[in-house]
Amino acid sequence: MTSTRGGIVQSVVPGSIAEEAGILPGDVIAGISGRPIRDVIDYRFYCAEELIEVEVRRGDETILIEIEKDPDEPLGIEFEEELFDGIKECGNACVFCFVDQLPSGMRSPLYIKDDDYRLSFLHGNFVTLTNTNENDIKRIIEQRLSPLYVSVHAADPKIRSQMLGAQPPDILYQLNRLSAAGIEIHTQIVLCPGINDGKVLEQTVTALAAVKPGVRSIGIVPIGITKYAPKYLRAVDIETAQEVIAKVGRWQSEFKKQRGSRLVWASDEMYIAAGEEVPSARSYEGYPQFENGIGILRRFIDKESSALRRLSGAKAKKNRIMIVTGELAAPALRNFAKRVNGVCEANVKVEAVENRFFGRSVTAAGLITGGDIIEQLSASTDVRECDILIPLVMLRDGRFLDDITLNEVSDALGCRIKAIEPDPGALADEIIN
Repeated sequence: MTSTRGGIVQSVVPGSIAEEAGILPGDVIAGISGRPIRDVIDYRFYCAEELIEVEVRRGDETILIEIEKDPDEPLGIEFEEELFDGIKECGNACVFCFVDQLPSGMRSPLYIKDDDYRLSFLHGNFVTLTNTNENDIKRIIEQRLSPLYVSVHAADPKIRSQMLGAQPPDILYQLNRLSAAGIEIHTQIVLCPGINDGKVLEQTVTALAAVKPGVRSIGIVPIGITKYAPKYLRAVDIETAQEVIAKVGRWQSEFKKQRGSRLVWASDEMYIAAGEEVPSARSYEGYPQFENGIGILRRFIDKESSALRRLSGAKAKKNRIMIVTGELAAPALRNFAKRVNGVCEANVKVEAVENRFFGRSVTAAGLITGGDIIEQLSASTDVRECDILIPLVMLRDGRFLDDITLNEVSDALGCRIKAIEPDPGALADEIIN
């Protein structure tokens, strides 16, 4: 068996089975026990046997290596890429697609729209399942690719088709089939006022709650609108946000009785838009959609007390700190900074950067550009006297979305700048360590 594709070995763990077998960086792992491998998922799945045969391509040479090991014992291979046959790109034309709202001239990776169920399994990326065919479904079930994260938006086929700009398969059929096979599913609804709110939202939540036991969570997040978005799209206003939160409260009470879980949650941004407090940590039931912006603010607030105890009476090694963030998180951070300044010698202030690159309606810290930081902080009289901290989510591969590096921002402002985890404990570390 000879495969035309495979995974390129980036490194081999010293002392591992792979090193003992003579596998080298640069080799291509083309197959396991006669089966071609398309990605790291295939590789891990087919390696989970006691006796395997590894097909290695080295230049023009093909080498077959027999290995006997414990079933779950790893070979010790790291690959250059997780997907050996490339990313399955999105074929939809969603009315709310953030990538389609990006201006021209940015880094090419930012324009890649993935809709690959494998990345959903590996990293929690939300996918629509539009380009998931019968063989894909069978593979998900056979290899137990669970949990998956699925963007539903609307249960009504016509409205979902309108929102996706495509003719997708029946999403409820897909979800029920996966559910029946024991696949755990976390779902998302991007709320677009005038399109999938109101009765459409109620229908969607009811339909998803009926997919038992597979659907484990339903996240409702507001549409993100840049200044480049089509004019007919509307942002979630305070009235819409308050209406959604009221409905979520009622649904949670019902589902808690029916299913033993609250099942549906609104994003932090929805609570901020509504001007309401986020729920208690207990109500998030382990934060099943934390990476989707659901529960981040609550966890931050709950970690404040521990950080303040560490800082109480401590001698600060950094006296002047400026936390730079987006307008969304600024109020919570200012409240925390005030409490920090009250228990130790530090002087912490928070600077909210207005998003002029994407438009003022975009308030998340992760979408702030280096150019906006430079432009808005250059006039500050404090900036050169402070150590600046930014959340790590502002950077991708060490660069802001506009391709500016952290060092370039530091040089332009004439101060030290560091990216840290957006966590009270991380801030405490910076103050006292």
